[in-house]
Amino acid sequence: MKRALIFSLACFALHALHAQTLPSIGQWRDHLPMRSIVNLDNSSSKLIAATSFGYFTYDPVSKFYDVHTKSRGLSEVNLKHLAKDPVSEKMLIVYENANIDLVEGDQIRNIPDVLLSKIQGDKTIHHILWAGTEALLSSNLGIIAVNTQRKEIRDTYRPGNNGADIKIYQLALLNNVLYAASSEGLKKAFFQASTLGDFRSWTLEPIPGITGAVDNILLWNDRLVARKGDSIFVKSNGAWSLLYVSSQPITAINASGNGLYIGQSLQGKGTVVYLSDPGVQVQLIATPSMSFPLACSKINQELWVGDKNNGLIKISTTGDEQFLPNAPYGIATGGGTYAQSTVWAAAGTIGADGKGKLNKTGFFGFKDDKWQNFNSRSMPALDSMPDINVLAFDPSKQSVLAGSFSGGMIEISKEGKPLVYKQGSFISPAMTDPRSFRVAGLAYDLDLNLWISNHGASQDLVVRKKDGSTKKFTIPFPHVGNAVATITVDDQNRKWIISPQGNGLFCFDDGGTIDQTNDDQWRYFRQGRGNGNLPSSNVLSVESDRNGFVWVGTDRGVAIIQCVDDLFNNTLCDATLPVVQQDNFAGLLLAEEMVNDIKVDGANRKWVASKNGVWLLSADGQKTIHRFTVSNSSLLSNEVFSIVIHQLTGEVFFFTANGICSYRGTATAAATEKKKPFVFPNPVPSGFTGTIAIRDLPENAWVRITELDGRLVHQSRSLGGQAIWNGRNYKGERVNSGVYLVYAADENNQQQVAAKIFFIR
Repeated sequence: MKRALIFSLACFALHALHAQTLPSIGQWRDHLPMRSIVNLDNSSSKLIAATSFGYFTYDPVSKFYDVHTKSRGLSEVNLKHLAKDPVSEKMLIVYENANIDLVEGDQIRNIPDVLLSKIQGDKTIHHILWAGTEALLSSNLGIIAVNTQRKEIRDTYRPGNNGADIKIYQLALLNNVLYAASSEGLKKAFFQASTLGDFRSWTLEPIPGITGAVDNILLWNDRLVARKGDSIFVKSNGAWSLLYVSSQPITAINASGNGLYIGQSLQGKGTVVYLSDPGVQVQLIATPSMSFPLACSKINQELWVGDKNNGLIKISTTGDEQFLPNAPYGIATGGGTYAQSTVWAAAGTIGADGKGKLNKTGFFGFKDDKWQNFNSRSMPALDSMPDINVLAFDPSKQSVLAGSFSGGMIEISKEGKPLVYKQGSFISPAMTDPRSFRVAGLAYDLDLNLWISNHGASQDLVVRKKDGSTKKFTIPFPHVGNAVATITVDDQNRKWIISPQGNGLFCFDDGGTIDQTNDDQWRYFRQGRGNGNLPSSNVLSVESDRNGFVWVGTDRGVAIIQCVDDLFNNTLCDATLPVVQQDNFAGLLLAEEMVNDIKVDGANRKWVASKNGVWLLSADGQKTIHRFTVSNSSLLSNEVFSIVIHQLTGEVFFFTANGICSYRGTATAAATEKKKPFVFPNPVPSGFTGTIAIRDLPENAWVRITELDGRLVHQSRSLGGQAIWNGRNYKGERVNSGVYLVYAADENNQQQVAAKIFFIR
């Protein structure tokens, strides 16, 4: 029996380690893929898995784990290396941009010295070695010594010939001698701070069979092990000898327990070679779960492998198990939508050149604090559908639809059955490539007809009517490449169609009679007065607000189409370019910004995504309520592709260049039917300083909070369907412990006791 679509399909056997809980109002959380593991550390009872987006800890005995990302205090997103001090509880994290974090228990201290240094050259850091209270970093600038007590960079050693910059790839310390695998070979010097800075203290350690650079150096049972390319050498009894030659590209080499583990990968299949001692027969470990092993750790009789693509894998005599925190499979660079309490995110995108990127990551859905991934691993039909860039949800059939920019459209029923539409269907090939079926826009209208942007086709607007029949339209305006993309349906059932590549924006009204074309009306909006008055013809986003106004985002700011009753009169209806007061200056709204997306929340406020962060604007666009960037918030990247708002909870999801993150906003959609409001947290715990929310209210309701005797404590108006309270009275004083009544008045001014709040001071 097939299981239900929503959050039922499993990509492969794995342990879902983590399901995040809904954050408080004003708080952030990340939704980052943890499947690309770069380091493993088992120096304590917990296994620490460092990934490209953060790290998580896992205790194999208690099964306890914890996930750490930027929203939980890390300074950056793109983590490159992590190493724990085997003596203390300190841990050092290095990021791709050379920024450094020092973790001590719950405290995270940033050490940005290398990042902010004005030193010229490549600052890439390759490895971390703990040596007493210091951490030695192998970098393209040499060896960087970090004093973890003073939390600063103490010195930089350059063991290159004549003191020149030298690339250091890895360090090892044995018998008070520091060894450095470098671009000039294996260098060594006595481990003495006073002399390491003198390049003359360093000498070359010759290894028979190696000339030039040495890629790795590490300790294995008090022996030195060096790697160059596919060859591994060991130093025993004072002499170097060839230990192992791989027939496959080596991905990593680790010593753990008494074993040496060599990761290999060929054509997407990973293996691990295990050596227990020099001269002992090699054991080959292979499992379908491995594709590109980057780290290995031995705990008891179990081997833990960190894989670049498949997360944390435990290999034992009984088989292998996969451990992944619940998260989207990858980064979402496409569009998204919200339906049926689910946030949907597309991973693919269309380049500025109008071409796909052959992205096969698929798409993701988020419901009940859990992510479900849809890709070729879970559904083979998706293997031929790269660049899924747009999603829609059919409320009548409870199916999800995904548009591919070469593979057509796929519809997945609520039972999980896929149905692909491309060759031989109502999706037509591009005129310039008969093998490419490009779907770049999907939207249901108010009558549940599905409208499709068939990019590049001769008839590039298609509708699949509710009865299953289809009709195609020829847009009556010339547009380069017949390029069409996002479709938005407004509250009068008109279709707004973005035409990328600088073509502009089309508005189409079928008059409520799809099959009769004599009442069809079209309007073309682009730059210039009388032509629509957009700030640019390069339209990137469009959204209809709760007043019926249409907000248009371009690569040069925002325009608002307010003349919704005269849309098809070119002489009367042009977009307005709103002017916003900023400090002592006035200017066009987000002028010169690339406005990638606009979404409207329950209070009719506008969330705007750009290449320079996120704005929350007032309903009329004349006031900036919030401006989020990577420097003032937990936003993962200033480049934000799309926004999706969970209308029930008010959580706003941002699809950024560094992954998905979300912020719990203050507005929700109003209750569509009479229900008892929901208060959270309730009871309010002692010491709570956050925001208390009253949800499921009528739209823009007046809310009064009183003591039991009727004395007024707080009064406000809901934002959409949610009111907020900071736990203080009108004097700004924190209220006493007790029970407080919430009165809500709807638009008819009918007031009733809506809820009770139990407050513990």
